[in-house]
Amino acid sequence: MINKGTIGNESGENIPYIIELGLSKPSILECNQWKEFIHKFIMDFVDKNPNIMDYRKELQNYIMLEDHNWNWSKKAFYYNTSEYNWFFLKTSDGIQGVCLTYHPKRSVVQSINIFYIHYLASAPWNRKSSLHERKYKGVGIEMLKQVQSYFQKVHKYGYGFSLHSLPQAQNFYEQIGMINYPEYNDEQGLFFYEMSNENTIVFLGGNHV
Repeated sequence: MINKGTIGNESGENIPYIIELGLSKPSILECNQWKEFIHKFIMDFVDKNPNIMDYRKELQNYIMLEDHNWNWSKKAFYYNTSEYNWFFLKTSDGIQGVCLTYHPKRSVVQSINIFYIHYLASAPWNRKSSLHERKYKGVGIEMLKQVQSYFQKVHKYGYGFSLHSLPQAQNFYEQIGMINYPEYNDEQGLFFYEMSNENTIVFLGGNHV
């Protein structure tokens, strides 16, 4: 465990969480079970909307599905060396978010080392949707703050982090202060973002030394 705190649920209560560092088989298997929730969500939507022609396009308006085929077991197999760190945000009812990082990563705008986010995912029941109540709010933001704090304290990296974003997640990253640098966008259509020193301080709550 690297940290603990509280996070709000759908009823407005503050629920305790912990963030664990390290790859484990039970955690990966639990993340793989997220697919069951997504598949049920899709089938329920199809049953209630039998006349829609393009279900995938329509569903994009209700829930982020671009990562629904992610295989966490396969990712654990490929990303298990020392330069990769796995973080899991857990409450009493299981894993609510996962973040896989790579480090060190050279900043494209500062002469410092930062970390790179390979994958950041909130459990599907925590994602904003007009079709279901979110179980926990702010899981992704909370994970980013705690992971940033970890790399500052443990590895003495500066403020900032970078990633390539799925199209549906661009708005989220821009809202928290990340900036797109198109010259680093990849060939698969993913957009490169980095959080600057100044914006990271604001994101963390300001007044950081």
